[in-house]
Amino acid sequence: MKTRMIAGLLIIVGIALALVPGVLYWQHVHPWQHVVNLNYYYQVKIASALPHDRDPRNNLAELPAGYEIFDGVRFNVAGLIQLVGGNDVNQTSNPYPASIEGIPVNRFCRYLHLLHGTAQGADDQTVVATLVLHYADGTAARLDIIYGQQVYDWWFTGSSDLPLAGNTKVAWVGKNPAATSKGCRIRVFKTSFLNPKPAARIETVDFVSALSPSAPFLLALTVE
Repeated sequence: MKTRMIAGLLIIVGIALALVPGVLYWQHVHPWQHVVNLNYYYQVKIASALPHDRDPRNNLAELPAGYEIFDGVRFNVAGLIQLVGGNDVNQTSNPYPASIEGIPVNRFCRYLHLLHGTAQGADDQTVVATLVLHYADGTAARLDIIYGQQVYDWWFTGSSDLPLAGNTKVAWVGKNPAATSKGCRIRVFKTSFLNPKPAARIETVDFVSALSPSAPFLLALTVE
């Protein structure tokens, strides 16, 4: 009897040892989510990312870098794509593009998850950026990022609780020396858009500024 009990315990331990790596893999790697590679398009690496500013203190250095999970979605936080805002267009020293086009996706998916933000405010219901999806069948779709629904200014005071759309949450709240000196904190958002055509393969994606007073930035993109 004792031998049988020991054998049973060994079998249970063996099964547990076999299952635990698989559970951890599914929990932390999220293989059903595909992280889109943005490395070629980043203007700066995340450790020195300065959304719409040249002040080295106004950075995202505290944002967890690398493969991180925000609100159940796995992102690769490696850099920053900053687009121009409407107030920058006529400045001869403007360093920011109006759009980043042709980001390869080459996937079927149901959702597109963005880790993103914007610098400077705008009126609520103002479109600050658009994600343009180009499908393999030659069609395209537009997903608008709207101030007051999917994004607010990355600097803020007071509470981080916001009246956001149902597809958006505050993904991270932190600080940097520039914001702290003004009594502010910083934040980034996670938005999950439903793909309008899940039966069509997305070939590429464009990230386009609406040239509003608010200057949008993109940190990571994952499709699911």
